Amino acid sequence: MTSTAASPAAAAPVRGPFRLAVAMLVVTTITILKGAMTTSTGSGLAYPDWPLSDGQVMPASSYTTIPGFLEHFHRLFASAAGLIALALAIWLQATGAGGRRVRICAWVGGSMVLLQGVVGGTGVLANLPAVTSVTHGTLAQLTLAMFAWIAYQLSDRYAATWPLTDVAPGAGRKLMLVALAVLVAQTVLGALARHTNNAHALWTHVGNSFVVFLIGAIATAFAVGRLKAAPGVAGLSRTIVTLQIVQIALGFVVLVIRNPDGKRPENVEDLGTAAVISVHVVIGALLTVLVATLAAHVFHATRRPGDDPAREFG
Repeated sequence: MTSTAASPAAAAPVRGPFRLAVAMLVVTTITILKGAMTTSTGSGLAYPDWPLSDGQVMPASSYTTIPGFLEHFHRLFASAAGLIALALAIWLQATGAGGRRVRICAWVGGSMVLLQGVVGGTGVLANLPAVTSVTHGTLAQLTLAMFAWIAYQLSDRYAATWPLTDVAPGAGRKLMLVALAVLVAQTVLGALARHTNNAHALWTHVGNSFVVFLIGAIATAFAVGRLKAAPGVAGLSRTIVTLQIVQIALGFVVLVIRNPDGKRPENVEDLGTAAVISVHVVIGALLTVLVATLAAHVFHATRRPGDDPAREFG
């Protein structure tokens, strides 16, 4: 007995924009890693001006000093991400590829990149107040998740996923949204702990990691148990659970090796510690991406047969 039915409304994959969306994911991930290393080493004010660095496009200190290298190339990769986001939005708009919802998401994603840059630049000019730093860090992960969702909608997997007929339409959607919400809340708590060095925020972040794991495990178990006929659900779920375990273990390592004084310029002397902390940040971003993608996949697979995919989130 089959658990799927052909969907005449399934969208065709869009090769060129899909590859550009994947390129955006790669560049944005590198940007987040650079930003995490900048914070972990206390190099956020290597250049107190913005958008230039020491009034230059490419100052000598950007390739002769570690703080200058981390901060300036973080800015360069962020600029590259902005250009790719703009190119993707224009490409989709000009060709009509992917459908109306994808075009809207691309423009929203591009606006998020722009806002991210403005918040980051404003934070530098204002001497890195916590409010801009926390907002900057959280927006980065949400932006990455947005472009992962765009890439998914342009992928072969999206085009090949037919609605499941042996589960109720909409099954598992609320559970996936709760998993995504607690993960975003964990991102905010982590950013607060990093940028304020507040003990309450830090230990709330630590405690909440187990809540995130529990809800993530329940959501992925439901997806595998009830929706495994949808291609990719089982693989995504396994990856999410594995990364959650790695993330919790790495989080306790970070607790042991972190500088108790928080982000300080002298942290640049211990690049190994900064790298471990930054990998913890990047894994958090990847978890947000994967849970957001799984949520979108669940929404797509549990639409009613014959529904227009462009309206499945409406």
